[in-house]
Amino acid sequence: MALKTGDPAFEAGREMRKQLFGEGSLARLDAADDFHEPLENYVTSACFGETWTRPGLTLRERSLITMAICAALNRQVPLKRLVKCAVQNGATKEDIRETLLQTTLYIGVAGGVESWAAAAEALKEIDAY
Repeated sequence: MALKTGDPAFEAGREMRKQLFGEGSLARLDAADDFHEPLENYVTSACFGETWTRPGLTLRERSLITMAICAALNRQVPLKRLVKCAVQNGATKEDIRETLLQTTLYIGVAGGVESWAAAAEALKEIDAY
């Protein structure tokens, strides 16, 4: 198996990954071995090439929604990545705060507190706090 270069969804996903997360995200993709290639093909094509490129929501809105989902699932590493992505896509500190407040109501205080801490750390790392 190999990466699906040449496939329109894969190529669109590759560009979206680069736009959202920078060149570093492509390095991981390009370094995929035979074990990881199916996962990278799927994520790049389905997630970034077919979903993040759809016209129904802005990148800002998609970033905030995905950030909330990461908070709800207690996925701290992607949450921090998505906070930075949301800022890059036009979200403000206030947008992030309100999204996390809304999310905390449904995920509980413990998950909310952890998510707020991760978000604050991410905002500080990019001087957006």
